[in-house]
Amino acid sequence: MAPIRLGFIGLSSTGWASISLAPPLFNPLLASLYSITALCTSSEASAEAAAVKYSELAGHAIKAYHGDQGFVDIANDPNVDMVAVSIKMPHHLKAVWPAIEAGKDIFIEWTVGSSFEETLKIAEAAKKKGIKVLVGAQATQGVFLKKVKELVESGKIGRVLSTSLVTTSAYFGSSTTEGGAYLIDINNGANALTIPVGHFLVALSYAIGDFTEISASGIIQHPTVRVLGADGKPTDKTLQKTAHDQVSLSGIVRGQDKNTGAVFATFQVRGGFSLDGERGRGRTVFKWTIDGEDGTIEVQDTKEEGAGGAFIQMGEKRVLLNGEEVTLELGEEDQLGNAGKAWLEFARGGRYVNIDDAVRVHRVLDAAQKSIAEGKKFVLE
Repeated sequence: MAPIRLGFIGLSSTGWASISLAPPLFNPLLASLYSITALCTSSEASAEAAAVKYSELAGHAIKAYHGDQGFVDIANDPNVDMVAVSIKMPHHLKAVWPAIEAGKDIFIEWTVGSSFEETLKIAEAAKKKGIKVLVGAQATQGVFLKKVKELVESGKIGRVLSTSLVTTSAYFGSSTTEGGAYLIDINNGANALTIPVGHFLVALSYAIGDFTEISASGIIQHPTVRVLGADGKPTDKTLQKTAHDQVSLSGIVRGQDKNTGAVFATFQVRGGFSLDGERGRGRTVFKWTIDGEDGTIEVQDTKEEGAGGAFIQMGEKRVLLNGEEVTLELGEEDQLGNAGKAWLEFARGGRYVNIDDAVRVHRVLDAAQKSIAEGKKFVLE
């Protein structure tokens, strides 16, 4: 089978795509399945620099595009079969639209659109064109999450009665870089609710089920945000935050398995906390508990994850059954990490988070956001 020729929007020499999404594509397990043939960044200079870097890694020339016109050019490049979009959330729609119109399969980072309406618009257009969509919500590829799902469905803890989550993040606090400043504006759709909670809801949907009733609350504990300079030191510039840095959700989750009929769920995501040194000592970074009639499952972050441990999709976590740690057996493919395994599943037609999954989970996030704003419960059945 010929490799999927990939045009990558947002693949620069540095940044999220260069750290997490692109490296697995050069692993021998994926190198015969994908070939990066083009990329697009915000400027001509950064595009050319990235093309040089990845051409050397790929062993062939990679075409460089840039700017908004680059979205159109890469979508219509005859040497591109699939377009990947990994840029700031507010620009997802305009970046992916030319690829959809060109009938190209797409990869797009979670949450797909900056609002539920945008996600739905992208989903409907993609379905109309008959294209496949790989969504960048990779927690479902984790060995730990598959083990959690297995334990729930096996009846090891009996009928699931409740589930709770507490996470503590160093992000979404009182300071930001220039590049991360868009996260403080609630209208941009990238915040403590949509990112850590959104990724968790994808995992929850896979392992247990989806919210059918939901209430949510949010608070802004750091209304004024200091912008950091390139050297990491505070500047004189400040911004006013409109996105919540702490959010909580509660309600009823229902699954399809006999053990997950109606589950009471409570989740709290806390942003803006120091996790280093004395100020971070003793904090709960990630703790997900699933309580059944006959036992309990607990999922915890690992020391290796560091600050990333607050996010469920970043790597493997510890699983405990009735207080005893469960051994997770890793195979050859697990060297790819969750992002790499998602690429693998897409290429071989396996199980990955698709556009239907994204719409279903984003609908819950939309209801949670409305609940925060309006102070009332929403029923989703």
